Amino acid sequence: MIMESKRNEEVYEINNKKYKVITSCIENSESIEKMYDVLCQFAISKLEK
Repeated sequence: MIMESKRNEEVYEINNKKYKVITSCIENSESIEKMYDVLCQFAISKLEK
């Protein structure tokens, strides 16, 4: 599997607090289904904490 990741950082201010949002765009992913599985596992792991 060949993947290229592009990282993007943006700063948002909400209620006088600054938040840095970091996103990544993965190109040449193997399949949409595998990416969906990875994102779901990540979301579930964050909900369990």
